[in-house]
Order: sequence, then structure tokens, then C-alpha cells
Amino acid sequence: MSNYFKYIPLLLVVTTILVFVPTFFNDFQRGWDDTWQVLENPFVSNHSIEDLKHHFTEFYYGQYSPVNTLIYIVLYKLFGFNAMVFHTAFLVFHIINVLFLFYILKEIIKTVNPKFENGTIRLYSGCVALIFAIHPLQVETVAWISASKIVLYAFFMFIAIWCYINYIKSTKIVWLIAVLLLYALSFGSKEQAIILPLNLLVFDYIYGRLTSLKFNKTLLKQRVLLEKIPFFLMAFGFWYFSSLFNLGNIIVEETYPIHQRLLFGMHSMVEYVFRSIAPVKLYYHYFYPIEIGEKLPWFFWGYLVLTIIIVGFIWSYYKRKNKLVLFGFALFIINILLVLHILPMPRKMITADRYMYVSIIGLAIIGVWFFKEALNTFLKYRKQLFAAGILYLFALGVQSHYRTRAWKDSETMKKNVQELIEKRNVLKQPIINNPLIDRDGK
Repeated sequence: MSNYFKYIPLLLVVTTILVFVPTFFNDFQRGWDDTWQVLENPFVSNHSIEDLKHHFTEFYYGQYSPVNTLIYIVLYKLFGFNAMVFHTAFLVFHIINVLFLFYILKEIIKTVNPKFENGTIRLYSGCVALIFAIHPLQVETVAWISASKIVLYAFFMFIAIWCYINYIKSTKIVWLIAVLLLYALSFGSKEQAIILPLNLLVFDYIYGRLTSLKFNKTLLKQRVLLEKIPFFLMAFGFWYFSSLFNLGNIIVEETYPIHQRLLFGMHSMVEYVFRSIAPVKLYYHYFYPIEIGEKLPWFFWGYLVLTIIIVGFIWSYYKRKNKLVLFGFALFIINILLVLHILPMPRKMITADRYMYVSIIGLAIIGVWFFKEALNTFLKYRKQLFAAGILYLFALGVQSHYRTRAWKDSETMKKNVQELIEKRNVLKQPIINNPLIDRDGK
């Protein structure tokens, strides 16, 4: 049986293609961001050296993604505005991300539990990578051309993490320099990449590099933190550059009060957890529940209770020193940290499927670990549990396949939100930042 595990990467590639086959026949989202971001983007069709210099030093429609635009330019130069080519190109990037994740997870799981057999390691890594590849929450990112910057920033980030693992294992400075360069490319693909230094600390934790830290006057002289200084300086530079264009700044006026933002953050975290487990009723736009200045519905306090339960659960595994569960939760939280609304930054929607592109890895790590524990605990029902797991993964793939079809064009994509708007009108709930009118999404 273990001989078949070597085919897991091939299975990942084939399965991902089968799930996202409809994207090859989808159009641009002409009624949404694809128009201004791709089709009418002056830097794509008129790419002089001066234009490109301007694009690398300015924000365009409130976003900074010049590296992503370079990919658009290459595709346009070779094939024109051919939707199939654009969709295919970024599906290929997604598949590469899946494979990088698989090999990164192999190293991590081997490090956490060196007693695992090679087949077990490959199967565990393959299951997490498969969830990342085909989960319905990934459809928005993979099937929407304007979300390609998320796929691309993750592409550079995964390579950076792979280089960082090589640095940890070899201590050769060339690997660390490579990580710095990839960090710049990742940020040039999407600003969300600014969070990379925190991800590197999570990998330091999994490799046991933080256990030797001494919290005294020599703290910043210790190698594991000293080597992070260039990364945090770059992060500060990226933030300062963004602030020059009034982006990435904290809003102090005309925003929700702090207690509501904290509840929004808890709501978002809990919603992401539940959507990862049971991805039903997914939309491309999730409305804020209230206007600024209104009172939150009472049931929002329930998210406080659910957050306490989740934190208590993680704390219990911290006390048990379960590094894999803690590693997964850290990846989940860190990579949605900037979109939890606790810091009042401009966001047109309270949650978004595309924000989970990287974060879903953390929840998948935890989920697969629990499934593995269930198989080992309930030996009598091992076959039934295994069949249920296969059925669950199959259901994820089928839903993603049909959800990709819903992204065929702007008309089909917006149908479910039109449904949601009608329901909110009946319930007299506010329609904030109506996406059927507002095309300037973030």
C-alpha cells in the first residue's frame, strides 16, 4: 500500500484540475473588478518603462500588486485578453502552491513526529494539501481572475517558507537572502504578504528554535530574533509606503466602536471556522450586520462564547504540548489577522472567502489530525470513519466544481447575492456596500 503513496502529488494535480475544469470556460468578471483591474488597466495594455516605474511606486485603485500586473502583461502580450488563458495560468499557480504545500508539510510532520512512517507522513500531508486544493472556500480565489494576486502572493510565500526551512536546516545565509527577496516579490503581488515575518516565527516554533530564547537584556542579540530584524524593517517599510497613499492606516473617525470591532473579529474567526468545516451558503459578498452607530443584534454576543470555547480548546492542547494543533491554529490566526476588523481598516465586507486562501491550511492541519486520532481511537469503526472521510472530501470537490461554474460570468456569479439582498430587504436589514453597484472591491 505504501508504494502507492508516492503518487500522491500526481493525484493532487489531477484532482485539482478535475475540480476546477469549469474555470477554463469561464469569462472575465466584466461586471466586477476584472474590468478595471485587467481589461481596462492602462498598465496592462500600455506597458512602457515609465508606466511600469509608476506602477511600482504608486497604488492603483487603492491596491498594490505590480508583480501580479507583470503576469497580466505577459499573458496579454502573448494571447491578448483571452479569458481561458488567464484562468489557466492562475490555476497552474494554484497547483504549484498545492505541491509546495505538500512538500513543506512533509518536512513539518516529520519534524513534529519523527516516529511516523514515511507513508503516514505523505498521507497526512496529502490530505491537508488536498483540502487546500479543492475546498469550496478556495473557489473565489482560483476562479476569479482579479483574485490572482492572492494566489501569486501565496506562491512567493510558499517558496519563501521552503527556503526558510532549508535555512533552518543548513544555517546557510544564502537561503535567508532568498527569503528576503521572495518577501519583496510576495508583497509586490499583494499587500497581505506583509504578515510573512510572523509566519516565519511559527516555523521557528515548530523547529524548536524559540525554546532556547532567554528573555533578558540579550534577547535581541539571539540569532532567531536577530535574523528577523531585516524582515520587520521591511514590513515597517511596506507599511510606511502604504501609509503615504492613506492605505494600511488605522481609521479613527467614522468607524465602529472598539467593542463592536472586537465582536466583529470574533464573528469573523468563528464564521471562518464553521465555513471551513461545513462550506454551505457561500457568497462573494458578506454584508456588515449594522450601519455605523447602530446597536449590534443581541445574538452577536454568542460569538464571544464561541470564541472562549475555541480559545479554551487550543489552550488545552497547549498544555498537552501538541505542537501540530498549535502550529495549525497559529497559521490560521496569523493569516487572517489583518482582516478581523479589530484594527479599524477600510473593508467593504465583514468576511470574504478569499481571505482564507492561506489560513485554511491551519484548520486543515487540525482537522486531519483529529480524523487520524479518531481512526486510532475507534478501531471498531475504522472502515466506516475512513469511508466518511473519503465521502467528505468528495463532497468538497463536487461543491467546488459546481461553485466554479457559478463564476462563469458576472450575471451567474451575482445570483446568490441577489437572493441574499432580497432576504435582507424582507428582514429590513441594511445593505452596506452593495456589490451590485459598488465595483471597487478590495
